Amino acid sequence: MKTLALALLVATLFVAATYAEGVVLQPVESSLISQAGYDPATQMMAVKLVENSDLYFYKGVPQEIYDGFVAAESKGAYFVENIKGKFDEDLAK
Repeated sequence: MKTLALALLVATLFVAATYAEGVVLQPVESSLISQAGYDPATQMMAVKLVENSDLYFYKGVPQEIYDGFVAAESKGAYFVENIKGKFDEDLAK
């Protein structure tokens, strides 16, 4: 059982490292999101939640969508309306 848990942890960390390459997280002012980042070369967006520190990766996010997120007065509302559920999502804890 411990071996399986360790293997799952290593796999999760590998996925997070693979996706995170090129995405630099920055703190954002939001009650929903603590950090966000974007890699324009891969169109990969990363969002870290406040409540449970889960890190989500969104694939294929156009630059203008990320720019809208950064400029939004309510980043949480913009995220829910324009990103969550609209792009392929992967979770790395």
